[in-house]
This record gives sequence, C-alpha cells and structure tokens, in this order.
Amino acid sequence: MRENRSLIKIVRIIIFCFVPLLFPKSVWSIENSSSLNNKTYQIQTIVLSSLGSGLSLSYKFKNNIWLNLDTQSTSGTMSRNSSDGLTREDVDYDFQTTYLNGRYYFDKIFNNLFIQTGILSRNWDTKSVTKNNENNQKRAVYTTNYPRNGFNFGIGKNWVSTNGFSAGLYLVRIISSEPSFTYDLEEGWKCEISCKSDYEGTVQRYTPTNSVYLNIGYNFDL
Repeated sequence: MRENRSLIKIVRIIIFCFVPLLFPKSVWSIENSSSLNNKTYQIQTIVLSSLGSGLSLSYKFKNNIWLNLDTQSTSGTMSRNSSDGLTREDVDYDFQTTYLNGRYYFDKIFNNLFIQTGILSRNWDTKSVTKNNENNQKRAVYTTNYPRNGFNFGIGKNWVSTNGFSAGLYLVRIISSEPSFTYDLEEGWKCEISCKSDYEGTVQRYTPTNSVYLNIGYNFDL
C-alpha cells in the first residue's frame, strides 16, 4: 500500500512539473535561457519527496556551477499484526538527511538541466517493537543501524522565470554501505534466520535509495 501511494505521488509530480514542457508559451512564456545565471542565490522548499519535506539552498559559484545544501526530514509509524493475530509489530522511523552538492548545468545543451554529486549526512532511525496483543507486553525490539555518511548522485531540471520564481524536479540516488541490525529479544522469544531475513528484507524494501523531488522557490540577488 505504501508503494502504491509513493507511485501515485511520483506520477503527480511528473505531470505537474512537465506541464511547462508541454505548454511552454502559455505557462512559462517569461522564461529565458539565462534566467538561472542572472541570479546568484536560490532558495526552494522541498514540497514532495520520499525522504520528506525540507529546504534547499543554492549559491552560484560561477556560470553553470552551483553549490547546493539540502536538508529534509520525515517520520512516522507503521503497524501490522502477525498472521495468527497473537502479536503486533510497531515500526517507528525517523529520517533526517542533509546533502552538500556541486551542480553543473548544461545550459548550452539543455536549458537549466543539471547533474549533481556530493556527500550526505544522515541520522536515520528505524525500530521495530513486537508486542503481545493480549497483554501489550514487549517481546522483541529490532533496530536498524544506518551508516551516518555516504554519497549522492542526481539529475534534475530547474524552471526559472525572469521574475525569479522557480520550480525543480530532481532524481537523486543515495550511495552508502549496507545497514547493520540489532536484535533485543525477551526471554522465551526467538528470532531465527528466517525471521531475521524477513525483517531485514522488509527494511531494505522500504528504505529509500532513489528519491524524486519536487521543489518550489525563488532565485534572487542580495
């Protein structure tokens, strides 16, 4: 179900952001090829992303080369009952991610299209608590230990109008080592190889590594 909701969001983002390509005269007729490089700073709100909302700040180092800092966060809880209904698993997640990137714009080839690469710092926590449905007694805690640092690589496009308003659509991939796992079991509770494999496979399946971003903001000079 979560995968379906994410897919619907991505489709909506793509439809919204590519309207300017389909109707360039009626929607973004005030855009010109040098609008991005005419301004020194860019501030954008990360409206939609699988890693949550946040803020994006950019500085023009020189023509076609920008430095970028992004920060975003998301958190929530998912619950599911076991097949026999005797236990319940509550999964809490809290993802805080910060990127420091360099962006290169291919303005002579594709207007305002860029590639980015850089480092990332993340404070990601995922904890699964299994409880007895009859007495709510805790039986096990499974914790995912994510690496704190990594790299990112992405591609995107900014639409910048002559009055400074901007919108962006980006695809970013996170590159880092695999997480480790900790299993804290109460007396009488077992988690064998198949149990651990099921949990770790679920974590890997729902942990974002590729993310689509929709940003809206403003380009300006001080």
